Amino acid sequence: MMNSTTSNSSVAPERFDRQLRLVEQIVLATIFISALIGNILVLIVMLTARHKRITRMAFFILHLTIADLLVAFFSVLPMLIWKSTSTFFGGDIICRLITFFMLTSTYISVYT
Repeated sequence: MMNSTTSNSSVAPERFDRQLRLVEQIVLATIFISALIGNILVLIVMLTARHKRITRMAFFILHLTIADLLVAFFSVLPMLIWKSTSTFFGGDIICRLITFFMLTSTYISVYT
């Protein structure tokens, strides 16, 4: 017995992959933009209020904001670019550097 739906099965995963890729791009772009705007606003507020005495909490929030910006630029942005393109245009060294910065920024954020 042959299954009559085998000819149409290759079209559905292809359409699903495009839809999934679009959803991933939208989610990553939303995360990047919200992290960028939110952390830059916090950074501006923290740096303009320098005349006040810096408490331990303010010091912690400042470092956490910087760590989150590093994650946004070195983890979320490369992942967004990777999901948007099908090939990597950099060489081996750039690939290793990006991977190093992705892991390092994530560890900095977690350990802060």
